[in-house]
Amino acid sequence: MGRFKLSMIYAVAPETDFDVVVKGDLGRFLDLAASLGYGGVEYNVSNPFEVSARVLKEAAESRGLKPSALSTGLSYLRYGYSLSSSKDVLRENAVKFFKGYVDLSAELECRKVVVGLARGRCGVPGEADCGVAKQLLRSSLETLNDYALERGVTIVFEPLNRYETKLINSVEEALELIKGLKAVKLLLDTFHATLEEASPYDAILKAAGLIGHVHVADSNRLAPGLGMIDWERVALRLIMAGYEGYLSVEAVPKPSYEGMLRKAAETLKPIIERLP
Repeated sequence: MGRFKLSMIYAVAPETDFDVVVKGDLGRFLDLAASLGYGGVEYNVSNPFEVSARVLKEAAESRGLKPSALSTGLSYLRYGYSLSSSKDVLRENAVKFFKGYVDLSAELECRKVVVGLARGRCGVPGEADCGVAKQLLRSSLETLNDYALERGVTIVFEPLNRYETKLINSVEEALELIKGLKAVKLLLDTFHATLEEASPYDAILKAAGLIGHVHVADSNRLAPGLGMIDWERVALRLIMAGYEGYLSVEAVPKPSYEGMLRKAAETLKPIIERLP
């Protein structure tokens, strides 16, 4: 499909509540995605030590799909582990889990691990102020950078909007945080960028050469095509920024996950196919 392939996110933790991942029967989900022209599946795993890389990899590849990345936010929702926690045991457990994610991503051969929600929060009861939290987060990323480098894995750090955390909201803040870490790149999420950037399109260019993965959802967090984002402009800016890889759909599955995946494919596939 050229420069970009479509991917979608599937939760390997049905007991954990998060409204922008798909749950349910894995085989049925992968069959539908394959029929719609998706090329990859991004597994969101709550515990890297509870799953079988072989099972997840074979489930995807038997349908012509590839694991595209490994998401980790469900670990924070399930256990409260974060890379910036002021509680040593929670932060150390988060680092342990992320080393497990690095190993799992290598086994899956996607070799990308997402840091999103599991970076933690700051300036709220029970957590450090944002300056201290940022230092703790950087220290955790330095440890993981060395571990990931040895295993040929890239960690992709995602700026999140201010309503989810006050800890690293913009592309500029994220780039400053990861500066000098060879195994850490930026994850560009179009929904968060519409909330935090003066222009989500210009934000893509700020990160030229440093984008390691992309999440796509429209301005209202519904499927691409149901909001105000100009998707052709996004695609062209990603090309200008030197990105080639997966566009991974992380949208609220309304009116259904089938409808969400179908709408995303209908919106993005024609644009991808027209690209130079």
